[in-house]
Amino acid sequence: MKPGRRPQEQEEPSWSAEGVPRVRFVLVEPQFDGNVGAAARALKNLGFSRLVLVRPQCDRESREARAWAVDGRDVLERAEVHETLDAALAGARAVVGTTRRRGKQRQPHFRLDRIAEELARLAASEDLAVLFGQEARGLTDRELDRCTHVVHLAAAEEFPSFNLAQAVLLVAYELRRAMLGSVAPEPRDPPAEHVEREAMYDHLQRALCAIGFLRDDTAEPMMRRLRRLFGRAAPTTHEVRVLRGIAQQALWLAERTAARSATVPPATAPADVDAHEP
Repeated sequence: MKPGRRPQEQEEPSWSAEGVPRVRFVLVEPQFDGNVGAAARALKNLGFSRLVLVRPQCDRESREARAWAVDGRDVLERAEVHETLDAALAGARAVVGTTRRRGKQRQPHFRLDRIAEELARLAASEDLAVLFGQEARGLTDRELDRCTHVVHLAAAEEFPSFNLAQAVLLVAYELRRAMLGSVAPEPRDPPAEHVEREAMYDHLQRALCAIGFLRDDTAEPMMRRLRRLFGRAAPTTHEVRVLRGIAQQALWLAERTAARSATVPPATAPADVDAHEP
């Protein structure tokens, strides 16, 4: 290279929001106008555009919210508002819950930077939702039950709690950085949608109660573990149908056994879930 000539710089990858429409950031019951506005700005900075609010306890149209949003006001103005978490997650095939608290009901609990590439690959082809809890309490166990992955941020052990807008910024940064370096996803059938998973969990719980595997005192923690297991497995729509077919058969057999015990003719095996549909 001749003296005085600068080495050719590589072109930076685009951070346009057009490349990440599948990722939504869901804030559950946010309390402060400024946090919602600052979260919108963070998303705009990092190329994301979909902000979702569940039962907001603040005013996203206030002067404070708009002031904190700065150039992210378009993200703030387009924010979706829902009364239920399930409605906010409709269509999502993967749901990432953020929480600093670690407990046996919140396992496995991944550090975000260690699974960011996996999440980036999911977001390349499927709808991904990232869930943030209310400032005062974070996400509850029941809200985390809706998640396929549970993550935390690398932070000091002595003070691991982030401000809501800071958490949105850091999660968005980790995801966007992973997206810029991620490889194309391997072809596979997409995971089942949120509503399909929830119907499957309800079906499984009823079946496991019917055969005596679950009891009133164990149902909630055991179902939480099963949710984590199936969340990691990311079952497809067809696989969900297979699992529901197993649950349906278990329910039928339990009812038939109970009917025999009561000397009542057994019911016909139901066929409302086709586990063998290709």
